[in-house]
Amino acid sequence: MIHSKTRRYSCLLAVLLFCTALLFSACVPNGSPDEDIFRTILSTDGDDGPAETNPEALAENEYLSILDVISITPTNVAVYGQLTDEAKNAGVTSVRITGGVGMEVQESCSDGYFVIPFDLPGTTKANFAATAMCGEKEVGESLTFTAPYDSTAEPRLDGKSVSVGSDSRLYFSKYLDDYLGAKLYTASQVKKIKSVVASTYAAYANRAGGSEVAIVYVFLPDITTMDPGILREEDVAGKKNLLTRYEQIVTAISGTRAKVVDMQTVLQAELDSGKTIYDLYRQTDSHPTEYASFLMYREVMRYISALDPDVVPRTIDDYTFTEMTVKGGDYVTYRDLDPDVITETIKLLKPTFDYQPAVANIKLYNDPENKDYTLFTDINSNDAYTGGAERSLVTTGRTELPNLLIYRDENGIAASLMIADSCDQTLLARAGDFTISLTDAAQYRDKEEKKSVLDCIVVFVSESSIPDAFDNSLL
Repeated sequence: MIHSKTRRYSCLLAVLLFCTALLFSACVPNGSPDEDIFRTILSTDGDDGPAETNPEALAENEYLSILDVISITPTNVAVYGQLTDEAKNAGVTSVRITGGVGMEVQESCSDGYFVIPFDLPGTTKANFAATAMCGEKEVGESLTFTAPYDSTAEPRLDGKSVSVGSDSRLYFSKYLDDYLGAKLYTASQVKKIKSVVASTYAAYANRAGGSEVAIVYVFLPDITTMDPGILREEDVAGKKNLLTRYEQIVTAISGTRAKVVDMQTVLQAELDSGKTIYDLYRQTDSHPTEYASFLMYREVMRYISALDPDVVPRTIDDYTFTEMTVKGGDYVTYRDLDPDVITETIKLLKPTFDYQPAVANIKLYNDPENKDYTLFTDINSNDAYTGGAERSLVTTGRTELPNLLIYRDENGIAASLMIADSCDQTLLARAGDFTISLTDAAQYRDKEEKKSVLDCIVVFVSESSIPDAFDNSLL
């Protein structure tokens, strides 16, 4: 797992910034904000932001560029870099790291970059060599580099630690515990969670006063559940439990009157039909692809259209696929790697129809014009758009269609907007809020049809979000 990063700064730049700051601070009245001063210092040519810089290589030749060495634990590090075009043309597909006494690690590259973990021989910095490889054949000369010993390396406190899997693949570290079944619920806890869901459904149906309603739970597995090959053999060697928390919850909720969509089954069918794992999950980001979001939408709409015959679900033929090469996603940024180096090509679903204005005005991505496709999570104060993760009421004005209440984590944002586009009024809870409110269910009901509650409640829960969604049931 990657937990901290060794940063390197230019001493000359640091001294220059410090002296310049002192010069400006002498001219600033007491109590005046200094943010604008530093913004001016770091900007060039009159720009408002910091000047762009190219990543500085620690070592490079015509085939490899080593950009950084990251401390994972005090004695475990990962070397991060990229292949050159010459390397790709020469058939280089992997990089071999050697050093110490008989230490040798060879890992495949991913889209032209590599992130390779290895152990230090002791509690001091050590020298290593990186060699471009075409199969077992060395290509070009080796690059030497120094790996540091960092006694302070520790996990992130926000739960966003990123691990390096096999072949330079990245994933959130907490996914490993999910896969290993390291944090299972007890039988009594599972029973309590099932009871709370059952009683919530009973209260909801009772308030409906005879109207047909549904609660639909959509469970999305971690990428490591769908593709365990991302995990290193040494990390999964101790797997003892065949049962996982995901399977516990899916089985428990399936035993209530709530509807359950097990996306593990749906996604496995896609893989069996020839889709790749990265048709379903982002490569550098923790979120599902737009195609996987459509699959979640499709499964939910089966239940909603059964409730109301006026609903006409979209099909995949209502979209066309387009490709775009984008900056690295949250795996990259949480690890403080360079998203301009670790990029990926994603497939977007371009609708052949116009989304309802209330849906189109919800901003899903940070900055499409600059190819920054990280999911948008905050309200943008600079324009009229609402962030996709915020609590929003979406009204399309088609009163013949059903009203919904949707709870979700960030992996359910895109699918929830697709659903809102196919319905009349949809209250989207803030991402991460899983507390079902029957007060909201009554407030946003279809008043024209004199219903006591809205027609359907949908809950999107990713495998890693199961504690957020259900642990409150145990209090």
